Amino acid sequence: MNIKRILSLILKKVYQGTICAKPFYGTNSKLYYEKGQHLIFLFKKSITYEPIIQRKLIKYIKPGDLVFDIGGNIGQYALLFSKLVGTNGSVITFEPDSKNYSFLQFNIEINNLKNVTCLKVGLSDVSSFTEFYRDTETGGRRGSFNVNFVGENYQGHKENVETKTLDLLINKFGEPSFIKIDVEGFEEQVIRGLTLKLKNTTFLIEVRSETKTYIFDYFNNIGYQCYYVDKPEDLLITDSMQIPDFANLIFLKAF
Repeated sequence: MNIKRILSLILKKVYQGTICAKPFYGTNSKLYYEKGQHLIFLFKKSITYEPIIQRKLIKYIKPGDLVFDIGGNIGQYALLFSKLVGTNGSVITFEPDSKNYSFLQFNIEINNLKNVTCLKVGLSDVSSFTEFYRDTETGGRRGSFNVNFVGENYQGHKENVETKTLDLLINKFGEPSFIKIDVEGFEEQVIRGLTLKLKNTTFLIEVRSETKTYIFDYFNNIGYQCYYVDKPEDLLITDSMQIPDFANLIFLKAF
């Protein structure tokens, strides 16, 4: 066990159960979280989360938009989405993990974000109930419906979670302008639940080596351009072989 891992375990024990809040960059909100589960925020005065990506979102999300936040965790994207869509827009954020969902709901309520709706469901290719494998080591950020992607963060904690398809949710809430998908290796199943033809929806999807080819090919075949957005300068992707084994991708409808 390396020194970094040992230090992490010590800090988790010291801060276990300690709840704190810090201003969330780019918003008027505060993010409440369990200190021992989110050590990446430990030495920050204000919270920036995936800042390279989040600073780019203003190009894609406008006041009045409808946004789907699939894999909401405790609200790290929902807080920013709420600010970007404004009072005339709406954010629907989906989170399957019970503990994460409690923090997510609390963060939305305490910040009085009236334009955000939280739903405790996962997304899949079928509407059903599925085992969700919880990450109890790093604030649930690696929790997944596929136990292989949780890795050592899975310590035997799982729950049976309701799943719905994108088709069902779009029929219920309307066609989103923007969909963010961060589901720890389950992105292929989420997209398989989408058969509707969308007019002009932009997607932000986290992929990995096991899913990048399917996701790229799906969008390429229906007329979308793909951009790798983890670096300051976006990179146009024309072949899935260009995509790193862990990447955040923007898919834009090509006209």
